[in-house]
Amino acid sequence: MKRAAFLSLLLLAATAAPAFADWRIDIGFDVPRGMGASVDGQGTSFSDATAFFSQYIIPLPEAGAYYFGEAGPVRLGVGLRVFTALVESVWWPNAFAEIDLGRFVVAGQLGGGVFGIFGLASDLQTGAVLIPDLSAWFKLGKVFRLGGGAVGVMLPKESNAIVFLYYFGAKFALKL
Repeated sequence: MKRAAFLSLLLLAATAAPAFADWRIDIGFDVPRGMGASVDGQGTSFSDATAFFSQYIIPLPEAGAYYFGEAGPVRLGVGLRVFTALVESVWWPNAFAEIDLGRFVVAGQLGGGVFGIFGLASDLQTGAVLIPDLSAWFKLGKVFRLGGGAVGVMLPKESNAIVFLYYFGAKFALKL
């Protein structure tokens, strides 16, 4: 009985979801400005990497396609995120949460678990790797944003550590 009720509720939610959700595509780039790590709560800066990113501007194109819903100023979504470096791209499943504060947007993202690579080489990998991203954006118009944040790589099964890259960026958040 519980299983039938759960399946009925799940079916109802799946059919009602399109009435409360939309699609969104994010297109932009991030420019790394420095690199660091946190191991067991102790922060460290990679001064050579930070000096390199201070001297050279290397835009990393990114895109995301998300199915999302909103309740007031809060948006929640799930989809895929893609980063491109020259002729190789990597994608992974990603979830985001945003708070829209008028001209400012604060966003948190978490992705990983499955990684696809395409370009000169193509592959599909799985692993206990998480990619968190925390950012703040200033909106110029309805779809264009300028801001910055930090994106990291975590291996939760291996250690209590995160390596992160902090960046400035620009993107279009296009609601379809």
